Amino acid sequence: MKLIDSIIIRIFDFLLASILLILLSPFMILALLMSSLFIGFPPIYTSLRKGKNGLLFRHIKIKSLLPGKEVGRIFLEQHRLNWCGKLLRGCHLDELTELLHIISGKMSFVGPRPLPPKLLKGLNSKTRETVPPGWTCTAQLLLLKRGKLNKHAQIRLDNLYARKRSFFYNIKILAATPRYFLSRSELDLKSDSTPDRLKFKNQNLNS
Repeated sequence: MKLIDSIIIRIFDFLLASILLILLSPFMILALLMSSLFIGFPPIYTSLRKGKNGLLFRHIKIKSLLPGKEVGRIFLEQHRLNWCGKLLRGCHLDELTELLHIISGKMSFVGPRPLPPKLLKGLNSKTRETVPPGWTCTAQLLLLKRGKLNKHAQIRLDNLYARKRSFFYNIKILAATPRYFLSRSELDLKSDSTPDRLKFKNQNLNS
């Protein structure tokens, strides 16, 4: 059953991502132009992320941050966000290039967020790595979209998703994503608003 579900999910991902890439290509071109003009050229940002089975892949996004120290958590990078970056991130235009990863099979529409290896160091991430990373998942809906940072809770939710993953479960999460996005409250992006953020902040200041 798991194999059949994986095949159905892969076919669904490929077809939907291909259609969306065609329909949204004008917005992707607009986002690339805006990033080039108001953030800096080239408009593409690449980084190594952990994918399925722990394999690294080069993750491509449209650049939304001004040049500066890369931290990996937006609450410590607010000074690198100008109006253009806020618009690209707020409308998720910077993530349109992830459709290419979904078409290639490196990502799925639903799955744990692809994270840099350094953010997974010391965490039990083997279960979450049995499935492809994705654009949305339970952890994004329950934690990250609310501006919270709790890496251990995120990993637990990712591991739970990996064990429960099925085509219909993915459809349920996809259906909930826009509803939650439209009803969400303003994000709390203070760098010292939780013990986890304060610890992460101190680690980066001292590194």
